[in-house]
Amino acid sequence: MAAAEGTDVVIIGGGISGLVTALELVRAGRRVTVLEGDGRDRFGGQARDAFGGWFFVDSPEQRRARVKDSPEMAWEDWRSYAEYGPGSETQQHWGKKYVERCVPDVREFLENLGLSFFPTANWAERAHAGKGNRVPRFHIMWGCGPAVVSGVRQAIEPFEGGRLDLRFEHRVEEILSEGGRVVGVRGTDDTGNDFEVRADATVIASGGFTGNIDKIREHWPTDVWHQVPEDLLIGVWETSDGAMHDRAVELGAALTNMENMWVYVAGVTNWAGDHDRHGLSLIPMKSALWMRGDGRRFDPPLLAGYDTRDAVSRVMQSGYTHSWAVLNRAILAKELAIQGATYNPNFRTRNLPGIAKDILLGQTKIPQSLVDRCPDVVTASSLEELARRMESVTPGVRIDTAGMAQDVRSYDAEIKASSSLYTDDQLVSLRAVRAFPADKMRTKAFHPIEDGKGELVAIRMRPNVRKSLGGIHTDESCAVLDTAGRPIEGLHAVGESTGFGGGGMHGKRTLEGTLLGGCILTARTLAAHLAH
Repeated sequence: MAAAEGTDVVIIGGGISGLVTALELVRAGRRVTVLEGDGRDRFGGQARDAFGGWFFVDSPEQRRARVKDSPEMAWEDWRSYAEYGPGSETQQHWGKKYVERCVPDVREFLENLGLSFFPTANWAERAHAGKGNRVPRFHIMWGCGPAVVSGVRQAIEPFEGGRLDLRFEHRVEEILSEGGRVVGVRGTDDTGNDFEVRADATVIASGGFTGNIDKIREHWPTDVWHQVPEDLLIGVWETSDGAMHDRAVELGAALTNMENMWVYVAGVTNWAGDHDRHGLSLIPMKSALWMRGDGRRFDPPLLAGYDTRDAVSRVMQSGYTHSWAVLNRAILAKELAIQGATYNPNFRTRNLPGIAKDILLGQTKIPQSLVDRCPDVVTASSLEELARRMESVTPGVRIDTAGMAQDVRSYDAEIKASSSLYTDDQLVSLRAVRAFPADKMRTKAFHPIEDGKGELVAIRMRPNVRKSLGGIHTDESCAVLDTAGRPIEGLHAVGESTGFGGGGMHGKRTLEGTLLGGCILTARTLAAHLAH
């Protein structure tokens, strides 16, 4: 064992929450050691390929579009969507703090790094039946997640070799405690050598647990989502394994709301994935028909753009663990969106003409890559042929070909009527969606499925687990709490390891755009506390 080294603060994890914590602390004059289990090529963690959406309230983009918003209204939306349970005071504190401080503590921090935003706010998790975003609050960053990583990296690297010690391929295996106080960590580096770092404060910034299928199975909410699908997709790296949650529990820490996970309903196989279960999340297309695993339409129709958690519930309660999107090439070109920076090159490179071209003429490269490379996608010239090819994707699950054709043709027939007379729930929803200019530009104008102009397309969609909405219970200053609600001296946690604040600030659902923001809010809150 090498001799123990000392520092003011040791941070476990080199993702955005850990790096922002480190940045704020070294700016305040503290000595910081960051220990990251992966290599430097993964500097910044999962944010490296995040799309980079941000939830802001009363933003310049909202005001420009004459959207009236306020922290009070946003908190009403947040709280009703969260469905907080008893004893959730800490989680509600963090949720309300995010709503009230997302502009000064998150947006202004990003702008001070030289980052900027696409000029319009977008509308995710729309309100329906009184729950969700009543106004558009989703803001897209130019450069996506890589821009955040680059901005933080440029700000922090001048401190490296001075007050900052960044160590990659250093995996923490034990959190050290003496006399009831956490005093540092111990682990192994990439050469197999042991290391020990002692510090006044130890910070868990190691992310969530949703890269670990065993932990997903352990905490899966069977009361609402039934069984865990055997072919469940996971949209994060396997190193998001929850190991530091276990180390914290060994010291008496409480975990809360672990059953709350952010699971996307429209997952497909990641053809360039890092592991066998690696999935990509599609944004469900509003003009596609959403079908059960047998090819029949959900009744009542399952609508895109609303409550993601409820959509997962409806799929999992349908008798199948997957669903289908049935559409055509024209809808695919207009409405396809895949989460992540990789599949949004125009936003990643700040290519406004490219964005305008895709909106006006439709996309070509990304839809074709999906068709050519994703095993969940089939195309055909007729519904009957499409059904046969859908069955080839899910052997053993029969497609009701006649029923699917009936559902498609009934929907198409109503499209021929005047839009003011629509009664189909999906067409009524689409009419409301297209009243918002940003959504009107990204959706087809009541386009039939059998349009006679191009191939039909079917996409098998499976739940894709992304983020941990529960985690290590922390107080208002990010101190880790034990099972009796008392701070564990010397131990702190930030970011996804805390369910993005307090052990689950989102409750059961996120209004979207709050995840990276939660990393920054908790990091800056903790750094301010430790610095003073």
